[in-house]
Amino acid sequence: MAKVYIDPGHGGSDPGAAKYIVERDVNLVMALACRDYLAANGVSTKMSRTSNSTDTGINSMAREANSWGADLVISIHNNAGGGDGFEVYHTVGGGKGKVLAQNIEAEVKKIGQNSRGLKTRRDTDGTDYYGMIRLTNAPAVICEGVFVDNAADVHIADTEAKQKAFGYAYAKGILKTLGITDKGYETGASGSAATTGSFKVRVTIKDLYIRKGPGTNYGKKGFIKPGVYTIVATQNGWGRLKSGAGWIYLAYTKRI
Repeated sequence: MAKVYIDPGHGGSDPGAAKYIVERDVNLVMALACRDYLAANGVSTKMSRTSNSTDTGINSMAREANSWGADLVISIHNNAGGGDGFEVYHTVGGGKGKVLAQNIEAEVKKIGQNSRGLKTRRDTDGTDYYGMIRLTNAPAVICEGVFVDNAADVHIADTEAKQKAFGYAYAKGILKTLGITDKGYETGASGSAATTGSFKVRVTIKDLYIRKGPGTNYGKKGFIKPGVYTIVATQNGWGRLKSGAGWIYLAYTKRI
């Protein structure tokens, strides 16, 4: 069974970056969603924290991941500094860590977030600057989902449902890297091919777009009103409405 170590950055008395949302809290929501999606697909996970507790420090977390024998490591953060978009750090050596970063970035783009790209950072001696990448035996990445101090950028992660969508996207990228077929989760998401079979979902947010097809590259057809809807087909995490109005992204809904 594949093993993935998940670190929700910050915690406890360390809130991380904070303005429109608090990084510590959002990191945890994203990480738990990532864990649950991976578990639904048969992946074993270990987390540095599962509640609002102070993390044990980079050295301790890296030792824990190494002693556990993690196959991949993901550290989940959100950004600050007034920028816009997602970015992901991987080792300067490239390899599977870079592949993991590429796969995660591709999934994040599918939920509508723009990307600032894949990045590396070297220390003065030329090695990886970040300890979670430098000290772990397994390929590791650090994901920065949104800028918490940018009102426009934070809009894509300002509810729990939207934050979970990031966690699901991270998990999908991890599954692809591990070579594990994505069997979906409670959202009804599956692989790239469309599947049929009706089920109902509840929409609770007011700003969920209906699109002409299953992806953000398809045109918008306005917003769907909160309520209960029947989905008759799924593709890439999107669901086709029985009414024929179009497709909605299922990570922002709850299956009932």
